[in-house]
Amino acid sequence: MPICRDLDRIRLFVERYRPATNSIANLIDGKLGSSVRWIRADDPQNPRALLCRTRRFTLFAVSDQTAIRVLAETPRNMRMAFRATPTRFYRLIRKHWRGPDAGRRVWHNHCYMYVLKPGRLVVDRTHQVSPLRPADAAVIARSWPYGRSPDHVLGRILSGPGCCIRHNGALAAWALTHDDGSMGFLHVVEKYRGRGMARTLTTALAERMLLLGIQPFVYILATNKTSIRLTAGMGFSRAGRFSWFATS
Repeated sequence: MPICRDLDRIRLFVERYRPATNSIANLIDGKLGSSVRWIRADDPQNPRALLCRTRRFTLFAVSDQTAIRVLAETPRNMRMAFRATPTRFYRLIRKHWRGPDAGRRVWHNHCYMYVLKPGRLVVDRTHQVSPLRPADAAVIARSWPYGRSPDHVLGRILSGPGCCIRHNGALAAWALTHDDGSMGFLHVVEKYRGRGMARTLTTALAERMLLLGIQPFVYILATNKTSIRLTAGMGFSRAGRFSWFATS
């Protein structure tokens, strides 16, 4: 199965299944600094399943059969590492993976996708919002629990919309986007929590995304009840369950 060169056909397929394909659409578009290495489809002329390769894989398919078909063509020297992939394919991918790490232990995070539909944003401008600076990358990286380096955070500050709230010049809270256009990195320094800063930042980041023509959306761990309540309260609606997983 060759690498897809006709991205117009891919885009038509992706648009048909929004918002489930938001991540793949934004990765292909490249507005936020993504670097797509290749895309494979079960049928390049009439795609029904896509496997997008960046630093990790992202898969979307209309059925188990088409998903299996595109997985069968994955180069066998690749490590299993998936992101933003519908959870319904999690067990299927593990079963049909043919890489050198097949059968090894897999860690996973299962998340809900929340999307903002037009006119639904609950606006909160309680706090003054400021732009992020390159020098903020080290502080943000130290507070992020998923092992992101300062260089990665700096890339996100430079490539995508982001914003923060400062107190006496120091970072009190911040939010960024990932390269697939999803909202993330939302964090409030502990001593500033309970003041509504997360709501203000959600408003500011969503509005910046809308100006770029990107539908605001976010993936939230299914166990993170606090973030789910916040996001739903800001006007976002649940739009499916997605997973991150990789071999240990």
